[in-house]
Amino acid sequence: MAGQANSFDTDNNLEIQRLNLALESAGIGTWELDFLSNNIRVCQRTKNLFQLAGSDIIDLQLLLDQIYTEDVVAFHNEISNALQQPAPHSFSVKLRTTGWQGRRWVLCKAQSHATANGVTRLLGSFIDITNNVEDSTAKTEAQKAYEESEAKLRTVIESAPAAIGLFVGRDLIVEMPNQAFIDIVGKGPDIVGRPLRDVMPELENQAFLKILDDVYTTGVTFQSFGTQVNIVQQGVMTFNKYDITYSPVYDRDGNVYAVLDIAIDVTNRVNLEERIKESQMQLLELFEQSPVGIAIIGKENLTFTMANPFYGRLVGRKPEDIIGKPLMEAIPEIEGQGFDALLQGVIDTGVPYISKEQPVDLAIDGVIQTIYVDLAYQPQRDQAGNINGVFVVATDMTKQVLSRKQIEETETFLRGAIELAELGTYSIDLATGIFDYSDRLKFWFGVEKEDTITFEKVYAAISKEDLPAVVEAVNRAFAPGSDGHFDMEYTMDAEQTGFARILHAQGKVLYDENGKPVSMIGTAQDVTIQREIKNTLEAQVQQRTQQLEVMNEELASLNEEYRATNDELADSNLLLQQSNVNLQQFAYVASHDLQEPLRKIQSFSDLLAKRYSENLGDGLTYLQRMQSSAKRMSDLIEDLLSFSRITAHNEVIEKVFLNKVINDVLNDLELVITETSAQIFVQDLPVIEGDRMQLNQLFLNLISNALKFRKPDVPPVIQITGKILNNAQLPASAKVLRTSNLYYQIEVSDNGIGFEQQYADRIFQLFQRLHGRSQYSGTGIGLAICERVAANHGGSITVTSEEGAGATFTIFLPA
Repeated sequence: MAGQANSFDTDNNLEIQRLNLALESAGIGTWELDFLSNNIRVCQRTKNLFQLAGSDIIDLQLLLDQIYTEDVVAFHNEISNALQQPAPHSFSVKLRTTGWQGRRWVLCKAQSHATANGVTRLLGSFIDITNNVEDSTAKTEAQKAYEESEAKLRTVIESAPAAIGLFVGRDLIVEMPNQAFIDIVGKGPDIVGRPLRDVMPELENQAFLKILDDVYTTGVTFQSFGTQVNIVQQGVMTFNKYDITYSPVYDRDGNVYAVLDIAIDVTNRVNLEERIKESQMQLLELFEQSPVGIAIIGKENLTFTMANPFYGRLVGRKPEDIIGKPLMEAIPEIEGQGFDALLQGVIDTGVPYISKEQPVDLAIDGVIQTIYVDLAYQPQRDQAGNINGVFVVATDMTKQVLSRKQIEETETFLRGAIELAELGTYSIDLATGIFDYSDRLKFWFGVEKEDTITFEKVYAAISKEDLPAVVEAVNRAFAPGSDGHFDMEYTMDAEQTGFARILHAQGKVLYDENGKPVSMIGTAQDVTIQREIKNTLEAQVQQRTQQLEVMNEELASLNEEYRATNDELADSNLLLQQSNVNLQQFAYVASHDLQEPLRKIQSFSDLLAKRYSENLGDGLTYLQRMQSSAKRMSDLIEDLLSFSRITAHNEVIEKVFLNKVINDVLNDLELVITETSAQIFVQDLPVIEGDRMQLNQLFLNLISNALKFRKPDVPPVIQITGKILNNAQLPASAKVLRTSNLYYQIEVSDNGIGFEQQYADRIFQLFQRLHGRSQYSGTGIGLAICERVAANHGGSITVTSEEGAGATFTIFLPA
């Protein structure tokens, strides 16, 4: 090896050193192959590239061992070829190393040259091109993947049932449209590479070009569903509807370079949905406007899920007040009538329930009423066929049922009346001339029950003396322009009927729609006995008339006496009225005139108490008693004046809002209410025609009494309620002065000390007291005023009480 190494000896001059330094700086490894020895001389850079250690001169095989097997063949072939070719010969080959540091790509460049002694040597370089090769490979693979992806995309687009097209650039150049897209555009296949605006000019006045530009600009996807797009297809404007998606498409730098359009023609679906919606709306409108009650009751707790307005009117409630509520909560008054069991039976068995003219007791406007309905319960099923509720149809038959019952009652009444009056009934069919007689009338006319009765048989049974008048009356009733009434009294032929019976017959002609007489119906009464009695009575009347003429003369004399007596009574009534007026004026003037000296007594006593109370000693007690008596007398005078004014009956009639009156009273009593911690509850009260001042006095007295006669240490609770009664509901204790169909009932109740019911009438009398003045103050006039006010308004006032349980005052006023 030492002898071989000498063949590489060269001059190590400075130029070679500079060259090596330049090669090392450029990352280029050098090598030199001696064909004779098959040794290769390598620099340190080359050793690093191939991960070689030791001497710079090595056997060629050591280098080849560091190269991929596939690349060794190519490298060896190039070396052999260089040896065979005349020098200089160059070649270049890419090699892959297999060192422990991983694969590297190396570019080998070499050139053969001949030495001075004629020996061929091969000089070359190794350059690490790993990064360049991998970048190029990645780019190649990316390009391949892109091409494959584009091919797949094209395949997907072409096979997609939706219309798909790509709009490239801001000009929206049409690319990659599938057949569905071409069909929708309707301009033929020659649309690729053209701006969308040119392909579909009809979009100019629609929003889609602007939307596409926004997607291209912002990169935000746009979606719409069932949107109408006006497109000219094959020269014809169409108005189809599409589900549309505009998605941005990005290039490798992340910039939007195109917009992907995916459109699905949903015209048929949208039209179907619109028809379904329209049908649903029509069904809902029919449901809402149906003239029968319709409701759906769910399986869970028999809860209302739907109810139309007519059903609400039928049960006396608004639909919104029952929907969402269980049956027994929504309509509690039907409990015990069996409807919940019927509904549950339909749910459990699936068998419908149908009932005609079913009676139902319902609370209509607060009053329990019986209505009649044709009722149908049909099981309602879900999509799986399971029963989830009941479909209810209720037809109001109340009018028909009541009308039929009234007709039946009328018919029963008429039959009873006919039997009671012993009447015979008949009808005549004018077209056939056939009579229809009741059994009684057949008996009177002497015909058998099964016989057919004609005019001939009827006329044969009438006496010859009365027959012409009867025939004339019948013809006159049927004649044009007649009122159609028949009214005759005639005698039967005794030879034909067995008895000369006297009948009073009446009839009414019935007409068709053209005014032509078609029949007559009527009754006949046996008046034989009445006529005999009449004749007897007429004779008696003649006799009594003569007697009455004598008595009338006597009565005339008595009438003169009564007339004089009546005149005297009228004068007495006038004097009595004047006396009442004088008494009222006296009470008013007396009370008014007593006030002035009483005020002086009160003023002087107050002055004495203020200035000389310290010097009066025991006299102060007498002075205080005097002040208390003066106060009671003042209250008495005030109440007498109030009673006098009310008794004077000078009402000012106006529209009075009772709730406003109560509020005014409560404001006047605010201090007492606060001091007693009273609770007062007032319902909505009616608006009536009356005297506001008198009504104010009435409620002031009642509420003041409720506050006064309270239990010790128990806060008063006062309730004021009102409602309307009809005449039949008015209690017997309400002695109203004016009759009316309706009355207002207003109650004022408290939780006070109450009293025994036996004193209920006494407390409305003047100056009547149930308690001593030491317990409760008062004059005994307040409730008398209340009674007078109620009477002035045509009503009355009553009271119910129990000692220790409070009292309830009830006012009845005509509505």
